[in-house]
Amino acid sequence: MQTLDTIPPELCHLKNLKNLYYYGNLKLLQQRKIAIIGSRNPNPYTQNFTKNIAKKISQHAVIISGGALGVDILAHSTALPNTIMVSPSSLDIIYPKTNQKIIQEIYQKGLIISQFDPPSIPRPYSFLEHNKIIITLAESIIIPQADLKSGSMQSAKDAISPGKKIYVPPHHLGQSEGTQSLAREGKANVIWEIDSFLEELFKKTKSQNTQPQSTDEILEFCKTNPFFEEAFIKFGEAIFTYELEGKIQRNNGRIEVI
Repeated sequence: MQTLDTIPPELCHLKNLKNLYYYGNLKLLQQRKIAIIGSRNPNPYTQNFTKNIAKKISQHAVIISGGALGVDILAHSTALPNTIMVSPSSLDIIYPKTNQKIIQEIYQKGLIISQFDPPSIPRPYSFLEHNKIIITLAESIIIPQADLKSGSMQSAKDAISPGKKIYVPPHHLGQSEGTQSLAREGKANVIWEIDSFLEELFKKTKSQNTQPQSTDEILEFCKTNPFFEEAFIKFGEAIFTYELEGKIQRNNGRIEVI
């Protein structure tokens, strides 16, 4: 367990955040992060949705969640090693014990962070505090299932304030009334189809990462099979360098690209 030398800038506004402890791959904090949080008792539909979307998102970004039973741990386990768990306890205490096996895997392969000085067991306020870290670090929040009065709904309120986008899947009437209300009130966008959603979510990243390959002006010129003298006049001694490096060769007074 180590302490971050400096608190990430996006977390500096959080009250009572004096230290941030971590264990694992700290580089994950520098990557794009999507939060998946939700019910501790997800129905089969939610379980399948969570595993499916977490697996696909983890190919593009890091999944961040709280390690709780249900949706949280499903998202973590599916996304490993591209996952960050924000613990409601200090890092010397594994909570909840039911998820010990997966949490230990996150220690080894992913990243776990906590604001609580050891030893600290979870308290009611601990969950509110660690939810704020999850929401603050995440670019967007996906809530697969939530009751009206739940911690996930409080997290949704925390996300709405800074204008972060919330996404929820559709449910049958009477199920997941919390996420249904978010969608009905226009506070969350509905994920009707996972692949289309992911294409929209990551298209900006793809366009930013897809940069035109730089062209080699000398090689492009040499592809026209010019006389050596022409190339020397245009590029000077660089032509000799390319020749020594085996990029080009002379043939009957003309240059060929190897």
